[in-house]
Amino acid sequence: MDTLKVCLGCGAPLAGDAPQGLCPHCLLKAGLDTRREASSPSGLTHFVAPSPAELAPHFPKLEILELLGQGGMGAVYKARQTGLDRLVALKILPPAAGRDPAFAERFTREARALARLNHPNIVTIHDFGQAGDYFHLVMEYVDGANLRQSIRARTLKPKEALGIVPQVCQALQYAHDEGIVHRDIKPENILLDRKGRVKIADFGLAKLLGRTATDFTLTGAHQVMGTPHYMAPEQFEKPLEVDHRADIYALGVVLYEMLTGEVPMGAFAPPSEKAQVDVRLDDVVLRTLAREPSRRYQKVSQLQTDVENIAGLIANLPASVRYAMGVDYKSTQTILGVPLLHVATGRDPVTGKRRVARGIIAVGEVAIGVLAFGGISMGLFAFGGLALGGLAIAGLAGGVTTIGGMSIAVLFAYGGVSIGYVAYGGLAIGYYAMGGAAFGAHALGGNHYDAVARHFFKGWTGPKLTYLTLGLIFLSSITSVTVKGLVRRRVLRQEVSQ
Repeated sequence: MDTLKVCLGCGAPLAGDAPQGLCPHCLLKAGLDTRREASSPSGLTHFVAPSPAELAPHFPKLEILELLGQGGMGAVYKARQTGLDRLVALKILPPAAGRDPAFAERFTREARALARLNHPNIVTIHDFGQAGDYFHLVMEYVDGANLRQSIRARTLKPKEALGIVPQVCQALQYAHDEGIVHRDIKPENILLDRKGRVKIADFGLAKLLGRTATDFTLTGAHQVMGTPHYMAPEQFEKPLEVDHRADIYALGVVLYEMLTGEVPMGAFAPPSEKAQVDVRLDDVVLRTLAREPSRRYQKVSQLQTDVENIAGLIANLPASVRYAMGVDYKSTQTILGVPLLHVATGRDPVTGKRRVARGIIAVGEVAIGVLAFGGISMGLFAFGGLALGGLAIAGLAGGVTTIGGMSIAVLFAYGGVSIGYVAYGGLAIGYYAMGGAAFGAHALGGNHYDAVARHFFKGWTGPKLTYLTLGLIFLSSITSVTVKGLVRRRVLRQEVSQ
């Protein structure tokens, strides 16, 4: 029974309800010794990570290269095992932990259990022991970054987040089946190597160090959100009743943060209200974050299945079926960062919103580009049912020069109803207006005759303008259909080749 608790600062016997795991003397010192706080990378006054040179005499078989980071459960160094010539991570635990007479036995028991974890998504423990005052673990070195860095950089897309979660689930389910609960799942403990593989670190260390809810209030300066935000309610309220479902809660917090960039606190909004993500993820996240453990997923594998179904439902459909649901194609060629060609139709299955084509040449139900073809199109040259642009040709056209059933233009408008500086159509309204009925400063039509207008429109008579208009409309239609057809064939061909 390890009933004796000691101060994390000086090792003195400690009452079970001592605030922050410190005796009154060390607690006062922590509040007054601001200079020492500033010198500690983690902000923890009870443990200052030794330099590689200071550690070297204790680890003759290791070449300690650099300090990688420090937190509430120790410090991690990059090192080389000289005998095997391989890089490893050396984790040393706070020396104060070893002052607990029962710690050595607990450390050996728990470290052996952790060392038996053999899974591709769990950081492997190669060795453990005690060197001088330092209990330590020699672990697999992961050349990459932790998830916190990706979240901070805002480079993580929803698709990538949904690819990370199943790997974390596989690791957690394996550990849970082995009777080990992580107890401290957070972005800092989820590592991504250079090939995009997920590795979970620090399995079981919270239990090994006997951490409690009060201990976790001592968070490092580099732990932006702080561990408490990832802890399940029962870790605070009923620490002796914590089981594997606490890991499921913590993973729910991480998933929410990956999708939205925020930690869920208080009355938080569902992920789909904060970011463009599949609305089905709302139920998944809310279930993982249920206050009562009985209302959460009971196995992390169940969470994995739901996430994989959401992420893979569309991807597993035949290519022809997915194309019928819509397409989103961008050419690899770009101009000033804008795709040369973007074809987008249908609704995005993730967000449920209509796709918008944006490119130098844009084709879609909604298209925005230099040359835009769509039901709704906006561009320098715009063609569609509703078109806005420099030259707009559509059923309803607006812009500088427009041709359409109803045409509104700054300069020239041609159509059934036309409004512009120069208006030509069945009903024409403009400074110069010509049509079946014409209204303007100089109007020529069935209802008005103006000599200036007659002279202005003298060369406009005959079928030439009509032929030009029909030609432009035909050309825009053929171009739009051709581009869509070429993209469809290319997409289907890529699917077959894969």
